[in-house]
Amino acid sequence: MMLGETVAVAFQSIRANKMRSLLTMLGIVIGVGAVITMVALGSGAQRAVEERINALGANLLNVYPGQMAVRGVASDQRISLTVDDADALKRDASLLTAVIPELSRNQQVKYGNMNINVSVVGTTANYAPVRSYEVPYGRMFTDGDDQGRQRYAVLGSQVPEMLGANAAAMIGQMILIRGIPFEIIGILSEKGSQGFFNPDEQILIPLQTARFRVFGTDRLRTITVQVRDGLPLEQGMVDLERVLRREHKIRPSRRRPRSSRRCSPASPR
Repeated sequence: MMLGETVAVAFQSIRANKMRSLLTMLGIVIGVGAVITMVALGSGAQRAVEERINALGANLLNVYPGQMAVRGVASDQRISLTVDDADALKRDASLLTAVIPELSRNQQVKYGNMNINVSVVGTTANYAPVRSYEVPYGRMFTDGDDQGRQRYAVLGSQVPEMLGANAAAMIGQMILIRGIPFEIIGILSEKGSQGFFNPDEQILIPLQTARFRVFGTDRLRTITVQVRDGLPLEQGMVDLERVLRREHKIRPSRRRPRSSRRCSPASPR
């Protein structure tokens, strides 16, 4: 049968069975539309997840204090991470491009007649760029500000609203943290809630200022490290574990140090 005759027979069948042909075409259209919709939703969800991960910062690992163990039994006490540990990672970890120590406490913060309780984080100047923050108002404090123990504060994006103030107008104003005056020098961009923690509701101050003028301790809440681009995170974990084991005198085959302090190593998470 010639092609022309085949086409003619097909059209005759369609005209003879108009309802069946319409339903068949409708099923094809709905099926194709459903497939396109599902692919679009999947791609959108993937992009949303990637954007959230990128917002947190690329190639990052968080190191928290490890749990103590006495005679092989875990206790509710934890070994401390200190500023010295962070300095050792900066100096000796060859696969890490950034090390961010963080001292953190909830503190009473006063601005004008407003009083709130928020997380105050003592950290270093590379906190914002490594964690992919913008600073739309003002600036981030510098390494010089940190070493000089300057009383500077950089506010999370939601803090001005919590204090009933305009973000741009707060630059150069004074805020009281634990009764100590700090100059507001910057406002961070918005990140969004991370579930149990909202990074937009915190205040950053220089690490040395927090260490010597506010908290009076060098015990860190966490150390965030950035692994060199192109390397698997697992390699970065091995590198930082090597340094921390040495600092805490823990052999690779043991979970506790050789000294009288029977503690497990700080654990990367």
